Amino acid sequence: MNLIVKLRRSFRTLIVLLATFCLLSIVISAYFLYSGYKQEMTLIETTAEAECTDIKILPYRSMELKTVKPIDTSKTDPTVLLFVESQYSQLGQDIIAILESSRFQYHMVIAPGKGDIPPLTDNGKGKYILVIYENILKYVSMDSWNRELLEKYCVEYSVSIIGFHKANENSLPSTQLKGFPLNLFNNLALKDCFVNPQSPLLHITKAPKVEKGPLPGEDWTIFHYNHSTYQPVLLTELQMEKPLLSLSGKPLYATVIQDLGLHDGIQRVLFGNNLNFWLHKLIFIDAISFLSGKRLTLSLDRYILVDIDDIFVGKEGTRMNVKDVKALPIPASPPIETASFTLHMLQFVAVRLIEAWKPITGLD
Repeated sequence: MNLIVKLRRSFRTLIVLLATFCLLSIVISAYFLYSGYKQEMTLIETTAEAECTDIKILPYRSMELKTVKPIDTSKTDPTVLLFVESQYSQLGQDIIAILESSRFQYHMVIAPGKGDIPPLTDNGKGKYILVIYENILKYVSMDSWNRELLEKYCVEYSVSIIGFHKANENSLPSTQLKGFPLNLFNNLALKDCFVNPQSPLLHITKAPKVEKGPLPGEDWTIFHYNHSTYQPVLLTELQMEKPLLSLSGKPLYATVIQDLGLHDGIQRVLFGNNLNFWLHKLIFIDAISFLSGKRLTLSLDRYILVDIDDIFVGKEGTRMNVKDVKALPIPASPPIETASFTLHMLQFVAVRLIEAWKPITGLD
């Protein structure tokens, strides 16, 4: 009898211990789960509120500078392959104007809908150092055979791609770019953009260059992604109050992104509009320089040509008059030599031109 009572008490004690252990395990698990959630929320908030020169950084993934695979373009000719919508398309003409003014060689072809692409190699050497698509949708909608040929060429010869997406009235409000972990939001009105100072492709463009106020037009496209291969280059805000995505703080969105090639080995730069916006033009030139391994690049030296005879013979209202001459800080007895006086005048004009252009160009 005593044995049965002892066993019963031992069983009750065991049950109590097991129940206590289970409750303790639940409490500990809940604590660690809550701590992990809290740390994750803190990380998200920190990322969303990170600042660069007092400007909030894009609340995508962390914007640390990622390792970029070096671009070796030694196996290609310094020629750009340009796919345009038509021979007279406006964006295509703008791209050509920049290539020609920069004295970059290029080969223009009409982007094939489903047809063949031009030959990419010649005697084992790549014919093109860079591929530019006026309409990036022409690239993603290529038939699988030609797209595979192009991408294989890009990987083997370290060739990169630049693409533009210009939304229109037929564009869906949002869409995923075929074959990429990338979502596009179209036909948006944007404002207050700035350049990401951590972007590795910057050369001429200064960061963080800020453009306050609304951007021209209401047909902008912004890129949203969830992959470490993408990095924003140009960031902006929506003009409307309501954000597109459920993000804490005041979200910023990318109108230009750089694909570092971590997804498929091909580096790309994508623009969410055309080249009418002046910062897009600068970043486009920098993208060509970076993606070509500096083989297609512009010098940072700038030269100012002053046509001095216009001061004397220009149309009325622009040429110098007696009042202007009297205001010149010249000696009471000006130099007799014409060349010396002309040099003095040139210095006078150049100094004032530079002072006027400093706030615009950032000249030092």
